[in-house]
Amino acid sequence: MSLAQEVGNGLDGLSQLCALLASGRKPGILESLNFDFAEVKEGWALFVGTPGEHAYNPIGTVHGGYAATLLDSACGCAVHSLLC
Repeated sequence: MSLAQEVGNGLDGLSQLCALLASGRKPGILESLNFDFAEVKEGWALFVGTPGEHAYNPIGTVHGGYAATLLDSACGCAVHSLLC
C-alpha cells in the first residue's frame, strides 16, 4: 500500500494527496533528497527543495537527477490528483 493510500484509503486521488499533506508524513524520496511536498490542487502539485551537498555531482554542480526527481514527483502527483 502506498503512503497516499495509507493516509487516505478509499478517497479519490486529490483527497488522498490532501490527506498526505495534512499528515505531515514524507515519502522516502523526499527524506532522501531533502525536499518537500508543499501544495496540491486538481491537476497540479508543488514540490520545493534546496539542494545541499548531497545533491552535487563530482564536478560540484547539482546533479540533473535532483531536478528530474522534483519534476517526476510533481507530475506524478498532479496526475494522481485527477484519479476518481
